[in-house]
Amino acid sequence: MLVLFAGAMVLATCVTGIWMWWRLQEAISRRTHTRAMLIAWQTMCASVKDAEISVLGFILSGEDEALRPFEAAEAALPAQMSHITGIQAQLQQAFGEDEPLARLADFEARARPFYADLREMIDTRRRDEREKAALLSTREVKRSHADTLHAHSDAVLLELDQRVRSLDAQMASSLQIGGRALSALGIAAIVAGMAAWAMLLDAAKSARRAELLHDEKQQSEQASQQKSSFLATMSHEIRTPLNAILGFGELLMQEALNDKKRRYAESIVRSGRSLLQLINDLLDLSKIEAGMVEITRTPVNVRELAEFARQLFSLQCASKGVELRVQVDDDVPHSLLLDGARLRQVLLNLAGNAIKFTTQGHVRLHFHGGHATGLRDRFALVLEVADTGSGIPAARLEDIFEPFVQAKATRDAEMKGTGLGLAIVKRLTRLMGGTVTVRSEEGKGSTFIVTLPQVPISARPPASTETRHEEADFNQLTPSKILIVDDNPVNLALAHGYFGSTHHAITTAANGREALDRMHEHRPDIVLMDIRMPVMDGRTALHELRQHRDLATLPVIAVTASSMSAEEGELRGAFDGYVRKPYSRAELFEEMARFIQPHTAALRVDTAAFEMPAKTAWQPLATRLREIAQQDWPAVREGMALSEVTRFAAMLRSLAQSAECPPLETLATRIHSLAEGFALDELEETLASFPDFITRLERRIESTFASA
Repeated sequence: MLVLFAGAMVLATCVTGIWMWWRLQEAISRRTHTRAMLIAWQTMCASVKDAEISVLGFILSGEDEALRPFEAAEAALPAQMSHITGIQAQLQQAFGEDEPLARLADFEARARPFYADLREMIDTRRRDEREKAALLSTREVKRSHADTLHAHSDAVLLELDQRVRSLDAQMASSLQIGGRALSALGIAAIVAGMAAWAMLLDAAKSARRAELLHDEKQQSEQASQQKSSFLATMSHEIRTPLNAILGFGELLMQEALNDKKRRYAESIVRSGRSLLQLINDLLDLSKIEAGMVEITRTPVNVRELAEFARQLFSLQCASKGVELRVQVDDDVPHSLLLDGARLRQVLLNLAGNAIKFTTQGHVRLHFHGGHATGLRDRFALVLEVADTGSGIPAARLEDIFEPFVQAKATRDAEMKGTGLGLAIVKRLTRLMGGTVTVRSEEGKGSTFIVTLPQVPISARPPASTETRHEEADFNQLTPSKILIVDDNPVNLALAHGYFGSTHHAITTAANGREALDRMHEHRPDIVLMDIRMPVMDGRTALHELRQHRDLATLPVIAVTASSMSAEEGELRGAFDGYVRKPYSRAELFEEMARFIQPHTAALRVDTAAFEMPAKTAWQPLATRLREIAQQDWPAVREGMALSEVTRFAAMLRSLAQSAECPPLETLATRIHSLAEGFALDELEETLASFPDFITRLERRIESTFASA
């Protein structure tokens, strides 16, 4: 505040000084003009008196030489009056004063008869009538003209003199007041400045302390970042060989000639997956600490989650003599679009805690809910985990969801934990758009309630998590030219192992620069692009690729061993698809199936609709459809949420009507009808054929305008 006050005082001093200077300049200018007016009047009045004295001298002497002052005064009168008029004009323009003009007019009116009388006396004297001329100079009538003129002149001079004196007094007073004000403001500014200086010194010390704290914080954050970077780097280095271990293990499982070799291969794959799970757990912990966990929604059957929890905890409950009750209401949909891994993590945390602190009675896991109000395609899912355990003190109910906080200060060794479980539950539930609450009474048990208010109902059935690894058959996809870009020879060998016996054509490249050459040479249908490579990395290669118009729509799937959430989000946004090493055959198959239609799929659109000539509006329409195929279509096809499918069909219909494209309108109508009729198999097949529809549309456009 003192700094602001000192600044205000300095500013006020400057403003006051400027104001005083302006007032002083105005006063000086006014006084200068008024003084000039006074001098001009004095000169003119002196000329009048000189003229009168000159005429009297001529009457007495009769010498013409005596008339020179008279003639000079009479000749100078117009110039003198003009000079006064000019000064008055300046005063009027600068200060609005116009009174002296009236006085000048009065003077002129009195000066005319006065000079006329003097002329008459001169003429009389020249006729040698000296006595008569002397008599005229003393006559009362003639004298009254001179007296009136002199009186008027004296009055004007007196007034002007008084005005000059008044302006002098005003200037002196203004200078005195201004000097006092400036002195007071200066003293106040000096005092405030000294106080402000002291405060600034103290603030500098505080800033230094804050800077030290900031440096310590930065060092701490840097250490945390280095830890995360170290984990990410180690993850990348471990995932790359794990990709080969799991991949070749799967190939060995398929090609094993006897049960013994199959068991060996299964042991390799099972151990690799255990190691992968350990790495994932460590990285998930790091992500949760950094608040970088992301939600990935896929079709999930909560009955499978409930059965998984029953199998996982049944033996533990039986050993403690605790009854495990698992219930899923009949009205819960069989396929909900949510993050199954995160929901399972929430379920396992809550169920594990309940079983840990329950020594008798039961633990109940209950999924139920109902359709969201007014939304047929949304379901409000509720998960209740209730137990008859030790309960939670009322004073601790608000704190148990904080990290490292436990319900009781002391526990048995077997019940001790990190205190992170419920904090993770709350954070994950919030990320999924839900809430978690708790009811508890000490000694009687607790009930945790997780509510997910608007979960989309998916038309796609959940994928099997156990058998899909053996069911992935790349021959189910339309024969395609696949470019695989990786600098690791083992990974390239694994790719040849995956696709070597299929009907797909494989081309490989060791870096981004080599990949660009292969793209121009072989024109692949899809690219699997590693990110970290020498010469040119995957990001740069993608950027270069998008500069070529003929390759701009080529699907490129990022294949990386990175586990950083920020990098994963960046890659998902830049590339068309994303696969993280180590990946299984099924994971790679599912990602590629987003861009390559099934081998047996046929586009159910009237072929005759493509016989009509293409219109000019179809060209930008095809470009827009390619954008939709990259941005919107993958999520719609993967999720199969009825609301999303319906919106997708409406968007296509709107584009078709705007561009007058009957084939597209037919496709949109069919998608909408299949969604309304819950014809899921045909709906999935029709959605899968969308890229092929775009290709056919582009060919129709090319043939139309090529022939034109």
